[in-house]
Amino acid sequence: MTNLSLASDNQSQQAGGQPAELRVLLTQIRRNQNIDPRKGRNKAKYAAIRASIREEGVMQPILIRPIEGAAVPYEVVAGNTRYDASVEENKIDIPVIIREMTDKQARQAAAIENVQRSDLTPIEEAYNAVQLLEDANNDHDEVCRALGWGRSKLDARVLLSKCCSSVAEALVQGDIKLGHAELLAPMTEELQASVCAAIIERKMTVTATRDRLLEMTASIASARFDVTECGTCQHNSAQYGDLFRASLGDAKCQNHACWEQKTANLIEVKLIEAQQDYGVVHTDMTLPTDGYVLLEERGPNGVGATQFSACTACANYGAVVSTKQGNEGTIVGGHCFNKTCHSEHNGAYKQLIAQATATPTVAQSQGSGAVQQGTASTKASAASASAGKTATAKPQEVKKAIKKEAFALFSQMGAQAISANRAYALAISIVSLYLDMRSDLPAELTERLHKSIGFPKTLGSFDRAPFELVLAAKPVEELEKFLSQLAACTVFRRDSTETFQKSTPGAQSIGFIKAAGMDPVDHFRMSEGYLKALTKAGIVGDCKASGFDMKYDEVKGDKEFAKLVGGKVDDLIKAILGFEEFSWKGYLPETMKISAYDGSGTV
Repeated sequence: MTNLSLASDNQSQQAGGQPAELRVLLTQIRRNQNIDPRKGRNKAKYAAIRASIREEGVMQPILIRPIEGAAVPYEVVAGNTRYDASVEENKIDIPVIIREMTDKQARQAAAIENVQRSDLTPIEEAYNAVQLLEDANNDHDEVCRALGWGRSKLDARVLLSKCCSSVAEALVQGDIKLGHAELLAPMTEELQASVCAAIIERKMTVTATRDRLLEMTASIASARFDVTECGTCQHNSAQYGDLFRASLGDAKCQNHACWEQKTANLIEVKLIEAQQDYGVVHTDMTLPTDGYVLLEERGPNGVGATQFSACTACANYGAVVSTKQGNEGTIVGGHCFNKTCHSEHNGAYKQLIAQATATPTVAQSQGSGAVQQGTASTKASAASASAGKTATAKPQEVKKAIKKEAFALFSQMGAQAISANRAYALAISIVSLYLDMRSDLPAELTERLHKSIGFPKTLGSFDRAPFELVLAAKPVEELEKFLSQLAACTVFRRDSTETFQKSTPGAQSIGFIKAAGMDPVDHFRMSEGYLKALTKAGIVGDCKASGFDMKYDEVKGDKEFAKLVGGKVDDLIKAILGFEEFSWKGYLPETMKISAYDGSGTV
């Protein structure tokens, strides 16, 4: 980047040898609307900022980043208001901090800087929070940490982002209060705009607005919840229709709080039901509008049959429960909440199809003869199916419940491997004793242990397994039986953090299982715990992959398995475990393979 972009009257040193303030010509800086999430400015506050800059100049440097190959060499990351005001006041240059940043880093820096500014309006905080959620693939905990917020505040701001443009502008300009906007956010955009206009025109308080909205009663016939209790409720307008000339009509609910509570209870029940079938569940009010994508085997969002099966075991696979009026509690499943991961798999699947459907060479065409007469659609369909089945697949992050089942199996196998080999047991005992007492030993003795046994000086609990295997390869002269038993117990230590493969017992289990040449397929047994850890789609995937579905139809009758799948998950699990005509021996789910956790390859 050339120094010609710096203001000409700035030198590297001021008089007296002090560093000069870094300033850049305004003509060498541009804005980027894709980075700045601010949607508006309070006119009065902006006028005050312009007046301050007119008299005093910009006191706090703005954050910019260099843009290679662009006509304008720098771009604003944080400080767009100060930049715009300086331009409008015909300033020549502006104090800056220059930092190399990617687009994502720039968006995050702008969002966090804007949220932390004390003059930011709640609606602008909402836009910033939504931007951070999108970049973090809907990781709410990560965004809360970045902003220093609690989950309730983040959810409240995401809800506030649902405000239409007229409500957002009214809040920025101070025409309405935050309470107004929070009352309007759950409504449709059309209703938001009309009610907001009425609030401003009539100068209604938040309390008055809430009271008026409570009067906008709902028809009991439109309720999504069980309305049995509503028939005799004193708040049912049908109870008083013959007493008052001006009534609300037949069967209108006049208890808004009760209506909302029943609706909230319905949504809560639906969330619980959805969690039985899907790995993770959100409502449509706690996610950005475009924060998820419908997962498909084929089609525009296709990832292939093999990857689709793996995705159903992913921690980012789940469902959305609607909170929209008239559609409350509706469950729409099969969503991927990590759009970045989905985009990669979708791209790989499309590439496989493109390769499979590529136009053959002249030699291939001449040799194919009548085979080339198939229709393009038939070829594309066959290629899609072939690509979906042959592509290697792996979940982006296996569900914790499935991991727990997998590492319970690995612990059992690890225990067998250790119990069967005295060298393994002794190696674990040696390392355990060393790690337990090394901090209490004199430095001279510790050094002697390093030389005689070969302990790495950086050995820690998290990376002990490789050195234990080194020790286990050495000859063993003495070993007591209780020591072997005690060592085998180490793989059953509680993993309260549920990090599984990163935990001490998990790493030991995998290491010794592999060293002993053991295969999980010889030890896996289909169980209720494993099935309950899966989503319904995952259960169906295992049944199809193992051939259970065909055997079930063979014994029970044609399409009986499809009927079974259409029922409740608990009934499906019970039927699978009670079907004795099928043997699961020799079948191992993809997520129970060691390669899914040790980084040695695909599942």
